[in-house]
Amino acid sequence: MRKTVYLLLIFQLITIPILYAQGVGAAAEETSDLWLFIGRFHPLIVHLPIGFIMLAFLMEVMARWPKFKHLEQSVSFVLTLGILSSVGAAVFGYLLSLSGEYQGSTLDWHLWLGLSTLGFAIIALVLKVKQANTAYFTFLSASVICLTLTGHLGGNLTHGSDYLVRYMPNSLRAMTGMPPKPESKRKPITNLEEAIVFDDLIKPITDNSCESCHNAEKTKGNLRLDTKEGFLKGGENGPSLVPGQAAHSELIKRVKLPKDHEDVMPPEGKKPLTKEEIALLEWWINNDASFDKKIAEVEVPDDIKEILDALVNPQQSSLSPLYAMEIKPASKDEVETLKDMGFSVSPISAESPFIQVSYLISGQPLNEESIKALKKVAKQTTWLNLGKAALADGQKFTFLKDFNHLTQLHLEKTAITDEEVKNLVQMEFLEYLNLYNTAITDKSVEPLTALKRLRKIYLWETQVSEDGKSSLQKAIPELAIIADGLPQNFDVPLDSLNDSTVIAAK
Repeated sequence: MRKTVYLLLIFQLITIPILYAQGVGAAAEETSDLWLFIGRFHPLIVHLPIGFIMLAFLMEVMARWPKFKHLEQSVSFVLTLGILSSVGAAVFGYLLSLSGEYQGSTLDWHLWLGLSTLGFAIIALVLKVKQANTAYFTFLSASVICLTLTGHLGGNLTHGSDYLVRYMPNSLRAMTGMPPKPESKRKPITNLEEAIVFDDLIKPITDNSCESCHNAEKTKGNLRLDTKEGFLKGGENGPSLVPGQAAHSELIKRVKLPKDHEDVMPPEGKKPLTKEEIALLEWWINNDASFDKKIAEVEVPDDIKEILDALVNPQQSSLSPLYAMEIKPASKDEVETLKDMGFSVSPISAESPFIQVSYLISGQPLNEESIKALKKVAKQTTWLNLGKAALADGQKFTFLKDFNHLTQLHLEKTAITDEEVKNLVQMEFLEYLNLYNTAITDKSVEPLTALKRLRKIYLWETQVSEDGKSSLQKAIPELAIIADGLPQNFDVPLDSLNDSTVIAAK
């Protein structure tokens, strides 16, 4: 056992650093496809030392209790497996680094922390064999700490530097001293003529879809798209763009490949560019791919003007800006739980994380348990149909305040009150609201005026007066108020509504 440990220590302290030093120069030269192929197995192998070393640490901790004392006998064996697999992960990682796709300080820290993980684990095993228990546990703990940091940096290299904290709630960010989560929305363009084509239109697209794989730390295909110089220099396949010729630009060719093609950008599994984003890229390149020209200084065809108008006046766009946001999809368990409780749940489109939810069971009130399950998918729900739904005793529609991503909301024939309507004011994306046959009055008008994106509302068979409707119309001039003249059983979804059915308030 001791001979094995010492051999591992010598291998780790001498061989791997030498390999790395040689690799710095080798990475810049042509590398054998065989080595690169083997290196691609690093993400698979690297999970073995993570599991073994963490398991050895947990077994050592658990062995402190008499009930689990027997685990101590297996710690050395598990730790040895962790060391052996760490050596393999280090070698495979070195081979992967030869591709040149990963570089920078993050790669260096990932390397040396990984080697430190291995070194501390070997020293811990030596001390374990010599029964120096206090020092042994100290080095084992140091190995676990280095392992955690190494894994974090590995995730940064693969997925981007904000991968771990991208969805961290602001409350946790405040506790850890981090700044609030940045808004995922595109920076608004207030003056279209003065906007810089690259900075205001193109850079947000590439930041969102390209930069995670083409940055200073991960340069897939030796291409960087986080700087202007990177765009012009190109990568291993030549220039990424040909100014004035979008059709001959590699960037455009890649984003227009079929989504299952091995060379498509962004790669399979990541959100593809929209047709509007691709059109903007082509327009920019065809206008000589300038990095400093303003929109007023380039030719703007009609199809691009429509896209630009939608960016400046998103309320006039047929597609809500909500759908450009990046959110985490609802989990399979959350969706299945809702279905078991009588809800219909389906995505609004094949590749969207947003869902539409309807309550299907008439005569069975929504109780505390079903409302709690519904709230778990509040961020993902953009169409919510609670029409004709009753609430169990003690429940109120106050839970709607959590649904601030709704664009459509059905509350017809429910017991919602004026006080509960106030919970809708945070629904900044709401475009359609059905309050037909409810008991709301003019007291609901003021909170409804806060819904500036609202375009259709059903108010017939309510207690809202003509003056209330006029006040609402004045506050939101674009709003179509359906107030009377329709049959009592007329329930119509937004998509099937046509202009002939709209009866605006007088």
